[in-house]
Amino acid sequence: MRLTAIKLPLMMGAILLPLSPHIHAAETSSLSDQKHIMMKKSGSRIPAPQVAPITLGGIRYEQVKNGLLAGFDQMGGFLVAKDDASGELLWTLKVYENPRQAGKEGDVQDVFFKTMQLQSDGTLLIENERGKRFLVDPSARTVVAAP
Repeated sequence: MRLTAIKLPLMMGAILLPLSPHIHAAETSSLSDQKHIMMKKSGSRIPAPQVAPITLGGIRYEQVKNGLLAGFDQMGGFLVAKDDASGELLWTLKVYENPRQAGKEGDVQDVFFKTMQLQSDGTLLIENERGKRFLVDPSARTVVAAP
């Protein structure tokens, strides 16, 4: 299995995250595929909202449904870009931070995308379950807070 690092541009710079063996060329279609990475139903958390992927210029943008299983440091808040024809993972972007607090049940702290909308300028407007909004520029692979 091959480990790869990806660059994730953020509002304050960029970070590199190692990809787990779950995320390599042979398995990129499973990154957000519900069959492979389904969030377990919890008695204390309502299911994450279903947010439809957006396809633009042959690239499909979608939320990672289970960041922890995908090898990331938090459950929600990640956007992936895939080649729409092949399903090949092109890049991953951390849209927002969502650290868990010790002593609290983890699943009730997880925050997922609530909506994702394509804007006329080609950016993606993402609102999370807490009402925070973010503008993602897919061509620059950057994210900024939105009003």
